[in-house]
Formats: sequence, structure tokens, C-alpha cells
Amino acid sequence: IVLTLLSSGMAWADAVDALRDFARDVKSGRAAFTQTVTSPDGKRKKLSSGSFEFERPNRFRFAYAKPFEQIIVADGQKVWIFDADLNQASSRKLADALGATPA
Repeated sequence: IVLTLLSSGMAWADAVDALRDFARDVKSGRAAFTQTVTSPDGKRKKLSSGSFEFERPNRFRFAYAKPFEQIIVADGQKVWIFDADLNQASSRKLADALGATPA
């Protein structure tokens, strides 16, 4: 049992180190994503998908395709949000928009 706990602790440390290395070393990237928002009881509430790109520092682009089109872009100074259904764009200062989020 102790060996199992130690090895799972090592796996956790390896994962944390890998995330730290990624955050330190990777300067840009892109991927497709699927986002699921769930309620506290675990039931699926909303499923979204699209693509994501980033370039450090402070530049990123989310292009949501489903369930509706929306583009979120950070240019290093501001975050811009374009809602295709409303044909409307808005912006906020980057620091105000991100706050304490993981972004």
C-alpha cells in the first residue's frame, strides 16, 4: 500500500513538473477543443466546441463554432468578443477581463 501511495505521488509530481515546463517553455500553440459545463450535481448543462490559439505574452483567440459562433481575441492590451448572431463586438482591458482566471 505504501509503495502504491508513493508511486501515485511521483506521478502527480511528474504531472505538475510537466505543466510547469509547459507554462515556462511553450510560446505558442493551437488546438481544437470541446468544453463541457456541468452543474454541481454533475449533470451536463452545456457543450461547446471550437478552436484555440495562443501566443505569449497575452495573445489568444478562441473561435467557438457550436452551439453558436463567437470569437474571443486578446491582443495583449484588450480582450475583444464578437458574437456572430448579434453581429456585435465588445472589448475590455485585458487585466479587467481575465482577473483571476486560469487564462
